[in-house]
This record gives sequence, structure tokens and C-alpha cells, in this order.
Amino acid sequence: MKYLFLVFIKFMLILNLFSKEINEYKFNWYPRIIVEDDVIVFPDSSKYETYNTTGVWEDNFGNYGIMKCLVSQFISSNQEITLDGYCEANDHRNGKFWMSLKRNSFNKAGIGKSKYIFTETKYKPLKGKECPYAAQIIEGGGVFKLKCKITNDEYYILGKQND
Repeated sequence: MKYLFLVFIKFMLILNLFSKEINEYKFNWYPRIIVEDDVIVFPDSSKYETYNTTGVWEDNFGNYGIMKCLVSQFISSNQEITLDGYCEANDHRNGKFWMSLKRNSFNKAGIGKSKYIFTETKYKPLKGKECPYAAQIIEGGGVFKLKCKITNDEYYILGKQND
């Protein structure tokens, strides 16, 4: 009986680990960030800037492509940031989606929310979803990681598109 109980516990742990994986959409983006002349510096050293970013992205379904964003941000004198951006992404099979980015945190790194505002083709299950993201800015670029909770049905639809 004890052996059967241990087998059952191991089975439940494995099932739990597997079920967590299939309920997440993971998206990584590696933007190149160039801030040029579009900066206003205020007397207290705070500033407002706009910039364009472009970079490659990948997800946990084997999709990849290019995403570009137009971003505006206000950086206070104590380095707190309010960021607002809009992005357009194209994948390797001409699928497209558009998302918004919002963040209130410290400059160079932080956690924000993204929202899929328009989607085409295989990305339709993501439309309207708000997902947390983490961003880390490094010299001239950055790393952006997003995780979105999705249902088993949405996971199946997103995965089926790559068959």
C-alpha cells in the first residue's frame, strides 16, 4: 500500500509540473534601443523621451520573428519610470499581432503589463490578454520576458498552428 501511495504522489507531481507548462505562453524579445534627439530634460534632471526599438523575438511554440515598438517614457529625478509603448510583431510565417506595454518602476529594469490588442491567424487566442512582463535594459538593448496564463484549449490552438 505504501508503494502504491508513493507512485500516486510521484504521478501527481509530474502531472502538476506538466500542467503548469501547458498553461503558459512564454514570449522573449531582444530589442535594440536607440534614444536619439527625442529627449526633453527638465531642471530637476527628470526627462521625457521617445524612442523606436526593434528586435527579434521567440515563443515557447517555436515561433520567432521581428517586433518593433514606439515607446515614450518619463524618468523622474529619482529614476522612477512611467513607460507607454505600442508594438507590432511579425513572425516567420507572416502571422502578426500588436501589443501595448505599460510600466511604472525604476529605470533600466522593471516589471510591467502588456496587452495583446490586435491579433491575426494563430495568435487569435491571445487577443485581449493582459500579461506581466519583466524588462532589463543593457547598453544599447535589452531583454524582455513575458508569461501569459492560457487555458488548455488556447494552448492547443496555439500549438496546433505549427503542425
